[in-house]
Amino acid sequence: MAQGLTLLHSDLIAPSRDLLALWQAADPAPGEVVTDHATAVALMPAFSGYPAVVYEDASGIRHVFPNPSTLEAVTAWREEIDNPAQPPQTRFSQAEFMRLFTQEEFDALLAAEATDADVKRMWAFIRAVGYADMQDSLTVNSLAILRAKNYIPTDERLQEIEAGVAKM
Repeated sequence: MAQGLTLLHSDLIAPSRDLLALWQAADPAPGEVVTDHATAVALMPAFSGYPAVVYEDASGIRHVFPNPSTLEAVTAWREEIDNPAQPPQTRFSQAEFMRLFTQEEFDALLAAEATDADVKRMWAFIRAVGYADMQDSLTVNSLAILRAKNYIPTDERLQEIEAGVAKM
């Protein structure tokens, strides 16, 4: 099968007929149509029924979308395969971490470093390793302490910081 989409279709199944009508009305057509059951099974032995769309990605891996009802759904599915969502950033350089705070929060933390052992410990650790990792227990605990001491004013702000939403 060439790279692209193939509709596995059966005239006996109403949703398959509906999708075929959309498929054929598209200009250009999204890909091939296979109507022979033996050919469909040979192409994709594990497909669960009609209609189904098979997509062979650039690396030659075949993917099956069972029971799609619209071409938009097929397009979105193919886009997810070709452009998978990137995992959220969890590791931040020192500068990136500092930018997660508002100017007011950051100024308060810098001032507190001289008098608050928890703040001093957090900055010392980040300076020592060169980054802040939001999955590291020390970072998680440090942020929780900053919230408890009201350096981070609300739970919502804490969540924004943990999610990596820059404020500066």
